[in-house]
Amino acid sequence: MKTNSKTDFKTNSKTNSGKSKFFDEMQESLKRLKPADMEIIFKRVTKHNRKRLHGCILQMPGAAAAPTFYLEDLYDAYRNGTAAEDLAQSLINFAKQNIHENVPGNIDIEDYESVRKNLGLCVLGIDNNKEYLKDILYEKFEDLALVPMIFTDDEYGQGHVKVRKDFLEMWNMTGEEVLREAKENSPHLLPLTFRQIGEGIENNEPGQGIELFVVSNIYYAGGAAVVFYPRVLECIGMALGRDLFVLPSSVNEMIVVTDAGQDPEELLTIVREVNRTQLPPGDVLTDAVYYYTRKNDRLRKILPVYT
Repeated sequence: MKTNSKTDFKTNSKTNSGKSKFFDEMQESLKRLKPADMEIIFKRVTKHNRKRLHGCILQMPGAAAAPTFYLEDLYDAYRNGTAAEDLAQSLINFAKQNIHENVPGNIDIEDYESVRKNLGLCVLGIDNNKEYLKDILYEKFEDLALVPMIFTDDEYGQGHVKVRKDFLEMWNMTGEEVLREAKENSPHLLPLTFRQIGEGIENNEPGQGIELFVVSNIYYAGGAAVVFYPRVLECIGMALGRDLFVLPSSVNEMIVVTDAGQDPEELLTIVREVNRTQLPPGDVLTDAVYYYTRKNDRLRKILPVYT
């Protein structure tokens, strides 16, 4: 194990000067305060939807997982008077106190039997996440990536660990097997919630009102994946007696709209407007309209059409 830190952040001239000063102070403090056997790696990390953050990875000998901290998350504390040195010492203390063979939630990352009950599913837009998805296991569905995650829950709160492609050899599992288990396990780990928006919108035809529903998980976090849970759309379509439009409201939820003959192009316009005016960039899923047909139990993207 190397004992010195790796890489420095390259200061971007466009970076806010206050944040740039904070990043420099944190980097200097971490290098100075770290134990001799701790390895520190500073790197720019691409999160989903191309969000670029200043990551700091603290690796202790014997630890199965190395925590990654994002300095942007600490900037408000610095602005409110907490010294960079104190923040750096807190990160180091956390890494030192969490030297164990398991990731948070007492999960042995090398043991698939320990991991499998914590597997769940999230969904990301492929176009906005090409770099982020390079090393991650996922299944492509139209313009979406169905991503299995290891969800954790302990005294430090809830979190998740992305399933990397190189985990498969360690687990002696195929990607198809892991993805199947993530789909099957998600309803138990991240249960569905389903609520109607308003009382429905009347159409010209009697009994053909448009009904709108929000579907997510009970945490409203990464809940867009619920439409890929086994039999969810089948049961919704059966209960409502209609085929369904499925609109990507955000990474956290989907909007299900009963088909009453409305124009899909108008629905696409609404999706695009919401994505550009009402959502932070990190919550945008994709600009698209999907359609679920009960007869053949099929979900597909109908707009925009492929060219």
